[in-house]
Amino acid sequence: MSKKNIRPGLTLGMYPQRLDTWPGMLETQARRGVAKFKHLVTRRKYTQKYIVNKVNRFEHAINKFSDQAMEEHIHQLCRRLHQLGLQDDDLVAQSFATIREVAHRTLGKRHFDVQLLGGWVMMNSMIAEMETGQGKTLTATLPACTAALAGVPVHVVTANDYLAARDEEILRPLYQQMGISSASVVEGMTNAHRKQAYQCDIVHSTSQQITFDYLRDRIKMGNDIGKLQIQFRHIQSRQKHQTSTFLLRGLCFTIIDEADSLLIDEAKTPLIISQQQQSGEQNQTYFDALYLATALKNSSNFIIDEQHQDITLTQTGKKILADLAKPLNKHWQQRRHREIMVTLALKAKYLFHRDHHYLIRNNKVEIIDSLTGRAMPDRSWEHGLHQLIEAKENCQITSERDPLAKISYQKFFKRYLRLAGMSGTVTEVGKELHNVYDLQVIKIPTHKPSRRKNFPEKVFKNKDQKWQAFIKRIKQIHKQGRPILIGTPSVASSITVSTILTKYGFPHQILNAHQDQQEAEIIAKAGQLNNITVATNMAGRGTDIALAEDVKALGGLHVISTERNDARRIDRQLYGRCARQGDNGSTEAFMSLQDENLTAFYPAAILKFIERYCQDNIPLPNWLGKIILTLPQKWIEHKHYHLRCLLIKKDKCQAIALSFTGRIE
Repeated sequence: MSKKNIRPGLTLGMYPQRLDTWPGMLETQARRGVAKFKHLVTRRKYTQKYIVNKVNRFEHAINKFSDQAMEEHIHQLCRRLHQLGLQDDDLVAQSFATIREVAHRTLGKRHFDVQLLGGWVMMNSMIAEMETGQGKTLTATLPACTAALAGVPVHVVTANDYLAARDEEILRPLYQQMGISSASVVEGMTNAHRKQAYQCDIVHSTSQQITFDYLRDRIKMGNDIGKLQIQFRHIQSRQKHQTSTFLLRGLCFTIIDEADSLLIDEAKTPLIISQQQQSGEQNQTYFDALYLATALKNSSNFIIDEQHQDITLTQTGKKILADLAKPLNKHWQQRRHREIMVTLALKAKYLFHRDHHYLIRNNKVEIIDSLTGRAMPDRSWEHGLHQLIEAKENCQITSERDPLAKISYQKFFKRYLRLAGMSGTVTEVGKELHNVYDLQVIKIPTHKPSRRKNFPEKVFKNKDQKWQAFIKRIKQIHKQGRPILIGTPSVASSITVSTILTKYGFPHQILNAHQDQQEAEIIAKAGQLNNITVATNMAGRGTDIALAEDVKALGGLHVISTERNDARRIDRQLYGRCARQGDNGSTEAFMSLQDENLTAFYPAAILKFIERYCQDNIPLPNWLGKIILTLPQKWIEHKHYHLRCLLIKKDKCQAIALSFTGRIE
C-alpha cells in the first residue's frame, strides 16, 4: 500500500480498508525473504542517529518561531503533507521537530531522542519495543499527529476506557495547537456521539469499542461493501444533508499500545454482535444438564484432561447418561445433543472456577481476562457454557444469542491500511507478528540505563515453605520502608496473598477484577513509602507508578511474583513496573512445586522425584528451578501459537465459503 494514499477519498473510497488476503506458503516465504533483504539494505534508516540528525536539522529554526509564526508553519506543513503524503522522510522529520517543540510549549514535555526513534519506527508501520516507563503515550503523538496532518484518520488503541479518555484529555492541548481535532470513544456513548467522535482526526479508544463499531458498520453495509457502493451511499447522505451512514471513516491507520497483548494474546478472541434468542424452555435445559453431570462419576464415567482443559465421556458414562436421560423431554433423547450439553456442564463444574475464570457481581457472571486480571462484563462464553456456569452459581440466566456479525482481533487489525504499535515485551513474538501481520519489530534503547536488580526465582518444595520465605522477605523489605508490588495470576490467588498478609499484620491494597474501577488510583499510589499492593497479572498496565522521593533513595519499588505466568512476556511486564526511567528497583519470585501451573503440567511422580533436591527450607538450585519453570511456560506458549495458526486456517476457509454465499462475515 502506498504511503501516500491511505486516507478516504476518490482513490480508496470513503471507507478505506484492506481486503482480506490469504497468501500461500511459497508467497509467505518469498515475502519474508524480501523483507529481510530490504531490512538489511535499509537498516541504517531505522537507527536513532538517522532520525535524530534529520529532526535536529529543522529544530533550530522551529524553536525560534513565535506562536503566530508557529501557527503559519503548521498550516504550511499540513498543506505539504496533504500533497506529498507520508513518503518524504525529510517532511516527516520536519513534522516530528514541530510536534516536539509544540509538546514542549503546551505539555511541558519534550520528546527524548529514543522517543523520536520509537515514533519513526511506528511511522513506518513497525512495532517499537520500548521498555516500560519510557513514555510510549508521548511517543505515539509523533506518528499520530503527522498522519493526522496529512488527512489520515488515526485510531490510537489502548488497554481500557480510562486510559483512552485520560490520554486524549492529557494530549488535547498539543492536538489543538497543531490544528488537529481529537476525541475518545468509550463505553456508554450513544451512536450519535460515537459518529461525531469518529469524525475527528485522532480517536483514542479500546480495541473492543472500535471493533464493535466496525461490526455495526458491516451490518449496515450488508453485501454492498464495494468502494463504489459505499461512495454512492456517502453522496446520497450528503445530498440529504445527513451525516455519514456509518460510524467509522474506514480503517486507515492505527497505533496499538501494548501491541503484543492485543495482536498475540487476544488474537483469537471473537468479537460478536448478536441478538437474543426467543426460547422459554432453554433455562430448564441448563439445570437438566447440570443434574446429569452431577450424577456422573469422575474416572469411570468421564476423564478430565487438565493439560488440555478438556473432558471426555467414557463409553460407560455415555450408557449411564442415556439411562438417566430417559425421563427427560425429547431433546435429551438425541444422543449428540445430550452428550454435548453434559460435557459442557462437566466443564462448567470441574474446569471453570469462581474468582479464577470468572467472578460474581450484581448476581451476574463476569469473565476474568486470564492475561490482564480484569473483568469483562460484556463478554460471554459460547454454545451455552456461560448459561451453565450461571446455573451452577444460581445466578440470573441470560438468554443465548444468535450472532449477527463476528470477527477476531487477528482478522480485524489485518484490515487496516497501516498498522503500527508499541510494547515493552514483543521481541519473543516478532516472528509471528511478521508472518501474520507483516510487521517488523525494532528494539528501542532506553533513555537512561536500567538500574533494576533481578534476584533469582526461588522454587520451594511446597506452598508452606514458599509462603514462609515470602513473608520473611516482605518483613525485610517493608522494614526498609520500600513499597512492594506483589503480582498474582488470578483473583483467587490475590485473595490468598491478601489473607496471608492480613494474618501477619501487613496493611495493604488489593487490586483485582473486583476493584477494576479504582485501578488507576490504587496503582498510582503503589510507589509511596511503606505501601504494599497486591495486583493480578497486568492490573495497572499503562499507569505510571510514581515513586516518592524518599523511596528512590531507599532502593525503589520491589516487585514480587508469586507464580510464573502463561507467557514470559507477561512476567517481564510485571517486572517492568519497577526501575523506570533510570530509577532504582528490584524483582524477585517465590514459587513452589505445588503451584497450579506445575501440577497441571508435570506428572506427580516427576514432582516427587524433584522434591529430593529440596532440603529443609532451601529452594531448588537456580539451574534446576529455571528448567522446571520454563518447560510448562514454553508448552503453553506453543499451544497458544498453534491455536492462533488454526484460527488463520479457519478464517481462510470461512472466507472461501462466504465468497460463494455472498455474506460478508
